[in-house]
Amino acid sequence: MTPRGQEPNESTDDAVWLDIVARLEEHPAGTAADPEQNSPRTDEFLTGPARTDIPLTDRERVDAVFENQPLRPMGPRDYEGATETNDDDDGRYVPPEPPPLGVGDPLLVLSWLAAAGGPVLLLVIAMFWRDAPLSVWLGILAAFVAGAGYLLTRLPRSRDDFDDGAEV
Repeated sequence: MTPRGQEPNESTDDAVWLDIVARLEEHPAGTAADPEQNSPRTDEFLTGPARTDIPLTDRERVDAVFENQPLRPMGPRDYEGATETNDDDDGRYVPPEPPPLGVGDPLLVLSWLAAAGGPVLLLVIAMFWRDAPLSVWLGILAAFVAGAGYLLTRLPRSRDDFDDGAEV
C-alpha cells in the first residue's frame, strides 16, 4: 500500500537500484572510497613495525587479533595456578601419575560382577536355556544376593553433616 498521492514509480526504483549496484561495483567489499586507503598495507597494530614488508596470512592475522588485546578482561581460562616444579619440567604443571588399571580390592570387583551380572545372566538363561537345572538358577541368585549384600555393608554408616558430597 502506498501513501496518498504517491503512485509506485517503477522507473525511479530501478534507477536507484542500479545506482546502488554501480557504486558497490566501484568499491569491492573491504576497500574504502579513499584511494590512499586502497593501497596494500600491513597491519602495524597487529604485527608491529618489524613485519611491514611481509603480508600476513589469514591464520597469522587471527592469532594476532586474539593475542594483542591489552584491555581484555581476565577470564577463567587465564588463571595460572600453582605449579609443581621438577628439575626437568621448565615450571609447567605435571600431574601425578594415575594408579594403574585393575588395582583395587578383588572382593569388591567380584561383588560388583555378581550384583550387576547376576540379573543379566538370569535373563540370558531364561531366554536361551529354559530347561536349566535348579542348581544353576539358585547359584546365580545366591551370587547376586551375596554381591549386593557385600556392597551394602561397604556403604558408610553415618553421614557427615559438614560434607556437601563434592570431592576435589
